[in-house]
Amino acid sequence: MEYNLSNRVKELCRQRGIQLKDLAKEMGIAPESLSRAINGNPQLSTITSIADNLDIPTSELFAIKEQVPLNAIIVCKNKTYVAQTISELKLLVNEIEREYANH
Repeated sequence: MEYNLSNRVKELCRQRGIQLKDLAKEMGIAPESLSRAINGNPQLSTITSIADNLDIPTSELFAIKEQVPLNAIIVCKNKTYVAQTISELKLLVNEIEREYANH
């Protein structure tokens, strides 16, 4: 499994219901700077700041999670959601909870 910091940070943001621009704002940097950092060769201070602002240990940014293959289809209020891994399924459940929490 190939590691990609950008994908990992995006996944962690999705799990928390925030966007990269929100993370960048919390870090006190421009969204473009965060994007360059996670797609390039970030400094240790940037990696530490990302982890701190996501409230996770720095090591969690580099944790490679083995993906369990599955096929899940969720239909909720006439909207269809599809997941192919447990991680995707968890993200979809969180998304559905956020979307319908106020209804």
